[in-house]
Amino acid sequence: MSSIRTAVVAVLCGAGQALPLSAQQRVLPAVPRYELPAASPRVHAIVGRLLSAQRGDSRFGSDTEAEVALGENFPLLALRGGRHPIALGFGSQVYARFSLSDSKSSLISHDWVVGVNATAALGRWDMTVELYHESSHLGDEYGDRFDVSRLDWTREVGALWAAYNSGDWRLTAGASYVLIDQLDLSPPGFALAVDWRGRSLGRMLDGQIRPLAGIYTEATAATDWRVSTSAKFGLALPSGSGHEVGISIIAHDGLSTQRQFYRSESRYLGMEVRFDL
Repeated sequence: MSSIRTAVVAVLCGAGQALPLSAQQRVLPAVPRYELPAASPRVHAIVGRLLSAQRGDSRFGSDTEAEVALGENFPLLALRGGRHPIALGFGSQVYARFSLSDSKSSLISHDWVVGVNATAALGRWDMTVELYHESSHLGDEYGDRFDVSRLDWTREVGALWAAYNSGDWRLTAGASYVLIDQLDLSPPGFALAVDWRGRSLGRMLDGQIRPLAGIYTEATAATDWRVSTSAKFGLALPSGSGHEVGISIIAHDGLSTQRQFYRSESRYLGMEVRFDL
């Protein structure tokens, strides 16, 4: 965590001295925030998922599971204003997976992410540079039941994201590189995504109901470039205060989204309820 803290302090101090903007414009600016692709298993939102694991990645095997994700990313500081703003953001997320087929609803694993990012809104393009810390842990009940110990998934990662917006479509490409890794795995990784948001289907609670869909693919050198694919189709209801509630069908095929089982095959179909702050 020390490298993350150092990066946060350095960027905050430098930005605070360099910005000509007023304090009101500079702190907690009203600018577009960094968002992950719609179908990404990692999210900047509060999410509940009910999953039917047809190919289980843990020792529970085929299973009915629940996943809770709590996270968000906030623009903290404006590095540049105007038509093409650049903002420093901070984000954190936690993901917990539970077995519902088990009588104790055992916690299988939980993953933690915290990091800083800088996002530039350049017309149709959005560019993000991100530095984050990631760690993963086994659930106590899971470890006791199967007599296994935690895999030391502790790492610092740098990532670059580029997104192009065209009407209802958004195309995203990402590249990552692991800077510090306790497992000494091959560091590079890549991701591609396509998101679609359709036109309004009608009004509800002062918001416009819109259909959405997305496909997200990723691969890393650590798993010999095995491609994993996630998909989503659902409805979103934005509110007048800038929040959004969504419900979707989700699917995943490839490698586990739980870092404790990163080499294990995973296939699931499920439902997701999402609340964006």
